[in-house]
Amino acid sequence: MIGIECYPVGVLQANCFFVYDEENGVSLLVDPGAASENLEERINSFGAEKLQYILLTHGHFDHIGNAAALKRKYPDVSIVISEDDSSFTTNDSLNLSVFFGSSADHFTADILVNDGDQLDFGKEKISVIATPGHTKGGVCYRLGSSLFTGDTIMKCTTGRMDFPTGSSAEMFASVKKLAAIPENLKLYCGHGSSSELDYERKHNIAMGNCSYDDLY
Repeated sequence: MIGIECYPVGVLQANCFFVYDEENGVSLLVDPGAASENLEERINSFGAEKLQYILLTHGHFDHIGNAAALKRKYPDVSIVISEDDSSFTTNDSLNLSVFFGSSADHFTADILVNDGDQLDFGKEKISVIATPGHTKGGVCYRLGSSLFTGDTIMKCTTGRMDFPTGSSAEMFASVKKLAAIPENLKLYCGHGSSSELDYERKHNIAMGNCSYDDLY
């Protein structure tokens, strides 16, 4: 049984997810953008040695900001990011930290992924779905009936497309790609509340199935 807990972190309150499998004794993090005492207490209470991955949906500082510190603290964990966003981890203009008057804690990811790649997690598989648009290397991670969407899809909206390497054409293609998934997946978004794919198909204007008047 997979458990998922949300810890909003940092100045932009990005969602960091602690994902765990009690039966198989493994855990992972998605997008640890800033330090969280509560989150680290949870990692340690479950078992620091059980932390297998830090999955990064994209390279912006509010999603990667605590990855380097966690790697120093838990050296056996593998940091995962897409190949196309790998340079964000050492480039403060790309990861946007420079625009907030700071510098990110630089690191090099352990595993670079591309569309269609899979990672072992206990007896389950994590599937990588490339979803460029917010950044060139934005990805979603699917684990069973759960999809971690980062800033690609948030409830009834999408992430911004005007940052470096962003593209509106790629974003709408990515959203269409997610809309074509036949199942009703639970969506764990990079900011704000969670959602469901069926709900987004019906209400997210980027998926093309609602009218302007539906928004008011």
